[in-house]
Amino acid sequence: MFIPVRRNFSAGGPIYHSSIIFLAINAYFWYKLVMSVLERRTWAKIDLDIFKNNLKHIRDFTNAELLIPIKADAYGHGSCELARVAEEFGVEYLGVAGIEEAIELREYGIKIPIVILSPVFDFDIEDIIYYNVIPTVSDIDFAKNLNDYLNKMSKSIDIFIEVDTGMGRTGFLYDVAYGKIETIKNQFTNLRIKSIFSHFSTAEDEEDDFALTQINQFKELKRKLIQSGLTDAKFHISNSAGMVRFNDPEMAIVRPGILAYGLYTSENMKKYIDVQPIMSVYSRISRIANLNKGDSVSYGRRILDRNLKVATINIGYGDGFPHCLSDKGYVAIKGKKSKIIGNVCMDLTMVDISGIDNIRVGDIATIINGEITADDLAKQCNTINYEIITRIGERVSRIYYENGKPIKVRTIASRKIHNKL
Repeated sequence: MFIPVRRNFSAGGPIYHSSIIFLAINAYFWYKLVMSVLERRTWAKIDLDIFKNNLKHIRDFTNAELLIPIKADAYGHGSCELARVAEEFGVEYLGVAGIEEAIELREYGIKIPIVILSPVFDFDIEDIIYYNVIPTVSDIDFAKNLNDYLNKMSKSIDIFIEVDTGMGRTGFLYDVAYGKIETIKNQFTNLRIKSIFSHFSTAEDEEDDFALTQINQFKELKRKLIQSGLTDAKFHISNSAGMVRFNDPEMAIVRPGILAYGLYTSENMKKYIDVQPIMSVYSRISRIANLNKGDSVSYGRRILDRNLKVATINIGYGDGFPHCLSDKGYVAIKGKKSKIIGNVCMDLTMVDISGIDNIRVGDIATIINGEITADDLAKQCNTINYEIITRIGERVSRIYYENGKPIKVRTIASRKIHNKL
C-alpha cells in the first residue's frame, strides 16, 4: 500500500498536519483512516461530484459563459479545490472579492481568468498585474492610475466595468455610466474593456418588477455603447436568481453563485432548476451527563425544568455554528433531532438526547445535511443561507469526496504565517 503524506516532523505534527493528504490505498483501510485521522472534532464533507452535477445543470440551462463566484472561500466550501474542479469542468471565469483571494487561487495553480468583482484600490495594482487578474473598474481615478501604471510598463490588461442600475452599492451610477465608460474607452488605451456588468437587487422576488427596470436600463446602456463602437465587450447582469428567471440571450455571461453550491435564493427558484447542496457538516459528542431538574446549563445558566440527558458536542460559534440557535436550534443524532439546551458556546454546544438510546462519547452529531439544512438554520436565525454556509469556520476540516471516496482534506494546520514583510 502507498500512503504519501507530508508531515511536519520538526514540529512533531500528526498525520493530518498537511493541508492536502493524498492516499492511494484499498477502500476499507482508506475508510478507516479517514474515520480515525480526519473526522476528528468537527468536519465538513464536500461532495465534488454533486458540485460538478450542479455545474452541468447550470451549463445546460443557459448558453451564456459561466462566471462562478469563488469568493468568501467558495461560500465556505474551500476556494482552491472548488476552483480546481470548476476549471477542469470548463467554466470561463472565477469571481473573487479581493486581490488576496485571487492570489491564493493563482498560487494554487489556477490558470483561468479570475475577476475581482468588488472595487479595488491603487495599492492592489501591482499584484493585479503580476498575478494576471481582471479588476472591476468603478472609479475613474482608479482607472486613470491603473492606465498610467500600465503605460509606464508598456502593458495592457483586461478590465470589467460595473454599472449601478439600482443595487446602490458599487459601480458607476447609471446616469453617468455612459460618459465614464466612453472616457475609459477613448483615453485609457492600456485598459481593454472585456466586460460591462450590473447586479440585480431583487431578482428572486417575482412580485417585484424592479429587476425588469434594471434590465431595461442596462440594455439601453448596452445599445448606446455598441453604437459608439464598443462592440467586443461582454454584457451581463444575472446572478443565480436572475439567470433562472430571465435567462436573457442578450447577456453573454451569467454569475450563478449560490446555485453552484446547491442552494437557492428563495423557495420559488426551485421550480426553474434542480441543484443539490454539496456540503454537509458533522461534529462529535464529547460528554454525556444526566442532569436533574433545577440544574443549569451553559452561559447564563439555563435552568432545567425537568430531568434531561444532555450531550455536549464539539462545535460552537467559533466554528460558525450560529449563537442565534441557542435554546431553539437542533442537531441530529442517530437520525433523531436533538434540541439545543442553553447558549451555544464558542467551541461547544449542549443538546437534549433524552429518549435516544445507545449513545456514546465519540458518536456523530449531524449539523447540516439532508436532515437539517442550511435553509433550516437560516430560518431559525432570521438570516439567509448564504450567511450560514460562509460562516463555517476555518478550523472545521473540509474533506473532499469524489466518486464516493475522500480524496483530499483541508485542515486548520494548513494556515501559513507570512513572516517576511
